[in-house]
Amino acid sequence: MFRKTIEVKPSANLKSSERRKLKNDIETQMKGFRVPEKMSKAVFNTPEIKKGMIYYDATTKDPIFCQLRDGNDFIPTLQGLYLSINTSDDNFVCIPTIMTHDAVIDRLMNGANLMIRGCIGPFGAGLKNGAIVAVVNYLKPNIPIAVGECLMDLEGKTNDTAPSSGVAVNIFTYPGDKLNQLGRNLTDILEDAKVYTEKEQSELKKVEEESKGESTETGKVDETSETVVEDKFDDSNTKSAGDNEVVPKMENLEIKETDNEEESDEYIMSTEDIDEMFRRSVLYTLSQDTIQFPITATQFISGHILKNLPPVDTNIVNMKKTSWKKTAKFLKAMEKDNLLKLKGKDDKMVIVSVLPRSDPRVAEFVPYRIKKSANNDNKSGVSTPISDDSVSMQPEPPLILKNYLKPKNAARMLFNKIDKEYDSYYTEKEIKQFVQLYIKQNPQIVSKKDPQSIEPDDILREFNIKTAIKRADLADRVVSTCSPYHMLYREGDENSNDILKKKRFSYNKGKVPSINIDVENVRSRRKYVTRISGVEKFYVDVEKLADILKVKCSSSSTITEAKDPKDGRIVNIQGSQDSEVIKVLNKYWGIPVSVFVVKNGKSKRK
Repeated sequence: MFRKTIEVKPSANLKSSERRKLKNDIETQMKGFRVPEKMSKAVFNTPEIKKGMIYYDATTKDPIFCQLRDGNDFIPTLQGLYLSINTSDDNFVCIPTIMTHDAVIDRLMNGANLMIRGCIGPFGAGLKNGAIVAVVNYLKPNIPIAVGECLMDLEGKTNDTAPSSGVAVNIFTYPGDKLNQLGRNLTDILEDAKVYTEKEQSELKKVEEESKGESTETGKVDETSETVVEDKFDDSNTKSAGDNEVVPKMENLEIKETDNEEESDEYIMSTEDIDEMFRRSVLYTLSQDTIQFPITATQFISGHILKNLPPVDTNIVNMKKTSWKKTAKFLKAMEKDNLLKLKGKDDKMVIVSVLPRSDPRVAEFVPYRIKKSANNDNKSGVSTPISDDSVSMQPEPPLILKNYLKPKNAARMLFNKIDKEYDSYYTEKEIKQFVQLYIKQNPQIVSKKDPQSIEPDDILREFNIKTAIKRADLADRVVSTCSPYHMLYREGDENSNDILKKKRFSYNKGKVPSINIDVENVRSRRKYVTRISGVEKFYVDVEKLADILKVKCSSSSTITEAKDPKDGRIVNIQGSQDSEVIKVLNKYWGIPVSVFVVKNGKSKRK
């Protein structure tokens, strides 16, 4: 279902009342399914599904479950099931499970459905036609590896009584598909599940202790006090019944309290307050930071203004939430207030000077607590972009790229002659060594007139060589007839038990792919956007890349689908940011500079 491209529309936060209703509905279908405290939802489309609904954890951005337009059932994602695993119960999964084994799992990872012959009985409760089920490894029955729809009535049956052929489960999602790629690594989520389980157990233990304490205290209460309480309770009921106005007022009060509870879950700051925070951040910068002029607008915003904001959630306070919306408009407004002076336009805008500290507005400014100490950030006196501390992601291990060659049928006789495997993979250096070995074993093909020339024999004529050829050219000719393959993996993947990481050691057709970075002119000559495509082939989390570039470049970022599904998703970042993109991908994902193809269409101004 999610094997091909998935288009996700912008998400919107769920209200508390909507979340509570969802939680109750989910509990009836999937008992024990953990629903995050804060959630968001978005419409998604795939080649097979139109206008489905996907629900996210608003904090971690993990997809938790989805719902199809024409169905009432909730389809949990692997992230949602992993988060709901009760780590204290070895066999707990909140939906019915069907067991299989390793040989079948490899096929499921390629998008195949689960056939009944690949299932292991006995079959437990809930495995009915149309039920949403999880596929598990019989060796680890509490770890789901795929989610799908059961197409057979298997409840209570064994391998002997179950059907002998047919599709048992229509697989919806599995590790590595487009839906799974929207969230975090499943191993990280399993760690969160352990924390949830420990928290739930401690809370349950606390409730039990409190209930024991209350029962002990209740037993000590004497009968006289109980009589007084009962009399007061009866008296209040009598008054309420005698006064018709009391009951309606209490009902109104309850409704108002409920509304206040819902509003308290979502804090909304006014645009005026956010504007004031950015103005105060400018004054903080002028009074506390040392700035070396001229300084670019991007460096000024990322290295000073954003750092000097109060310690608030960046989802609540950011440039987009201000009345200016854009950096250029914000800086021009500050120039109008005589706080700084600008030169240039758009991408070439720089700050050439600021208000002196002797000015009363700066001298009388009272500093406040910020995200990071301004003294530590600016001791050097040089303005720098946002530091790595503002990015929570730890760098991935270095990426290892290897190119291989596989001989074609024309080289079969040559490889047989030197006793090497024909149907195998070799590096270019090894192929050239094999050619030299063949020449050494067959000295008669060396030209007597010129030792550097080779006279083709019947085997070499298979490479379409008809006349004498140089030794070096012969090696290149043999290499050119081979099919290129490549392999991409990270350091340490060979020691991992992750199925997806093990698959990285397979040979892929073609040479090592490239990452395309295109700086394009949009709308007018003054506006540019940097588009990055092809990163998913290098195991890059597109969502994380967009978030990091948004911080590093102090620009807005979006994610779009490429026209060709093979190209995956495209990250778009405002401005000409090709050099910063290369730095981020090289540092955080270990991608070597050699794979980048940059096309900078930025026109030169006269």
